[in-house]
Amino acid sequence: MGQIIIDLPSRIKRHFRLNDKKTAEAILKSLEDKGEPVEKSNKLSKEDLVDIRDARAAKKEYSETGESYTIKQLRQEFNL
Repeated sequence: MGQIIIDLPSRIKRHFRLNDKKTAEAILKSLEDKGEPVEKSNKLSKEDLVDIRDARAAKKEYSETGESYTIKQLRQEFNL
């Protein structure tokens, strides 16, 4: 189904092949909640990396507070 590669600070790489979709989804959710995915910065501009960081911060804030914005509020904020 898929493969997860984990780079540990000790430079040990472990490879796991997962065949169960539910287990894979649970592991990925845990990794996304507790870790930071490595971005290929050579393919993304600094602006894109900042946007990704800001989007992750907004996602974290939403998951903690449950607050979101209406389309009207977004249009006002971006002067649309």
